[in-house]
Amino acid sequence: MKSSLYGAGVEYALHSLLLMVARTDSVSVRDLARFQRLPERFLAKLFTRLKKAGIVHGMEGIRGGFILARPPERISVMDVLAAVDPNRSLFECAEIRRNCELFGSVPPRWSMTGPCRIHLVMQEAERALQSVLTSKSLADLGNEFERKAPRQFIQDSGSWFKRRRSQRTNSPRGESPHDSSQRHPGASRKPRTHQPKDKKNTHV
Repeated sequence: MKSSLYGAGVEYALHSLLLMVARTDSVSVRDLARFQRLPERFLAKLFTRLKKAGIVHGMEGIRGGFILARPPERISVMDVLAAVDPNRSLFECAEIRRNCELFGSVPPRWSMTGPCRIHLVMQEAERALQSVLTSKSLADLGNEFERKAPRQFIQDSGSWFKRRRSQRTNSPRGESPHDSSQRHPGASRKPRTHQPKDKKNTHV
């Protein structure tokens, strides 16, 4: 089974931020999660990290949600990776070059002089990777996606988010009438009197 350097959180975050590039109004995590069929709680944790890193700005209240904290041209893919999955490195050298059976308990000086050659190669590769990720911005990704996606899909996506926002802001409780069935995906549909009331604002 293959493993990746970065986890699913990076993919979730980048896709969500790309949706926000095309939006002028704030977008709730709930709507982003539903639109992409992603787990809302996990996505909310990712946005907490993005907010802390200064990539998004949170807005409170019924009309709240998240907006980009700076222009998409100034948010690189590397910025997002560093915020969501920090302290990642391509390679961690364990200095096994000191462990040769012929060296005994103390490796000779020549074997430990200078940095490990393998480590140097990995560092060079990591710098190249970071250079590519830094050179690509959310604006770049957004432009590439717009050239690929049908215009009708882009229009329908915008209409979907506007409709959700309108439903949320016009609802007495500040949520879409369709959200109750999404809160507990595995639960059967029961009268609302059997559902515990959530008094917390969960739009951000």
